[in-house]
Amino acid sequence: MPYVVAVTAVRAWVNSLDTLVGSGRPLALGAFRQHPRSPGHGAYALLSRIGRAAGDLVAEDTIDSPRISASIFAGTDEAAEIAAVAYANAVDALRGAPAVMGDARCLVADDLAGPLLVDNHDSDREQYHYVVDASFYVL
Repeated sequence: MPYVVAVTAVRAWVNSLDTLVGSGRPLALGAFRQHPRSPGHGAYALLSRIGRAAGDLVAEDTIDSPRISASIFAGTDEAAEIAAVAYANAVDALRGAPAVMGDARCLVADDLAGPLLVDNHDSDREQYHYVVDASFYVL
């Protein structure tokens, strides 16, 4: 089974959603692979691949099933929660609508977990942090 550069693909998809990313939107700064140096104002997502879905959704061996974790950061709890819920809803909408994600194509997203509040108060980063995990089935 060929693997897909999944974090790059999901990041491209998130950053292309003008209902989610951009000034005045819930995830204003977009998605990153690592913390931005100067996050400024607004929420952002930090994406990472945390494994693979437990079972295969389809029989074809050409489909990768990366599990992607999105850590959503913002300066207030409300902004972080709003961004995390908006991201979760966008991922959930992939259940019935395949999407192009950079050079990949996502057939479906499944096994959504979160938004889950993470206590980040002992960090020098943004104080408010939510996590949303999901399995993406991409080729």
